[in-house]
Amino acid sequence: MNTKTPFALLLPLIFLAGCEEDRIATLCDTQPELCVGLHTDSWCANERNAVVRGRDLQARMPGDASLHQLMTGLDSYHKCLEPVLGIEYSKRKERKNDKVEAMINAREELARLEQQTRESDYPHLQLWHWHHKGDLAARMRFLNQADRPAMQQPELQRALAQLLARRDPQAAEQALHRALGLYPAGAAIDTGIFADLISLYLADGRHADAWLWSRVMAAQDPEQNIDWQRLQSYAAMSPEQQADLQRQADDILLRLREGRYLR
Repeated sequence: MNTKTPFALLLPLIFLAGCEEDRIATLCDTQPELCVGLHTDSWCANERNAVVRGRDLQARMPGDASLHQLMTGLDSYHKCLEPVLGIEYSKRKERKNDKVEAMINAREELARLEQQTRESDYPHLQLWHWHHKGDLAARMRFLNQADRPAMQQPELQRALAQLLARRDPQAAEQALHRALGLYPAGAAIDTGIFADLISLYLADGRHADAWLWSRVMAAQDPEQNIDWQRLQSYAAMSPEQQADLQRQADDILLRLREGRYLR
């Protein structure tokens, strides 16, 4: 048994993690304002470092995109620290207080940024305010700019489809296909888009389409647990029809892999 290979594979990861820690430490030394209010030990280190990177990006490239990244980092950091409230340290209680203070600071900074971005036209921030705050005005602004260039990103088109699914399933379907068409060659595709298409087709009684896209999803993610017997009983297809749909699925997969999917 070759025991050297796993260790060799770990070396680049260890090296990269060390470089990242060194970079964050350098940022904190040269620009202490980027690290103010954060805890200092190894707990939630990745989440803490994401906040530092977000603050650094916002300082260098201020704008809605960097604000969204910082808010995402602060939210993850706060959630990572939340369990600390239920932990008792037997030797150094101040360690707990340090993290509790950091969590409070993160919550306050996030609340300030949420207030600052309430009227933003940046789609990711509009989704933030809808998903995190239930802001109906932000949801409407997001829907109203469905055709704008800023919305031409796969994750935004999928979010648009999810908002449209109940009131306009046809528009939701179009948004999902548009999302797939936005992926370049070789990109990792969000298989949730396939799942959303399948749900739309099943709800509309389009069982052959549901079967087709289940084949696509299974090829993209073999670990998906798909009930083929149930799908086939819905579609009631002959072997010839299944073979034709499989050919269509193969063609879709080829176009997706080559970044030329259009519908």
